[in-house]
Amino acid sequence: KMLSLPVQARIPLLMLVTMRGEWDEFNPWQVPMGRATQTALEAIGVTVLRAETGVDLVVTVAQATAMAFDGDQQIAVLIGQRLLGKKKW
Repeated sequence: KMLSLPVQARIPLLMLVTMRGEWDEFNPWQVPMGRATQTALEAIGVTVLRAETGVDLVVTVAQATAMAFDGDQQIAVLIGQRLLGKKKW
């Protein structure tokens, strides 16, 4: 298993990732990466949490922050496209 440098070195890492390719996506080119994001992050040793509502976002980011900086972990919070709403171009 290939691990990222922050995982190998136990460097605290917090990523907030806004998702595409999910709820009400208008651009079909975004769908494959949206499907692969969680798997790709987990493959390099990052713990992935998801937020789908505003309440989820607040408590999940608070928990992820504690995990990353109190526990020297590497955490990604995926912010679901349903929470962000449809893109309007």
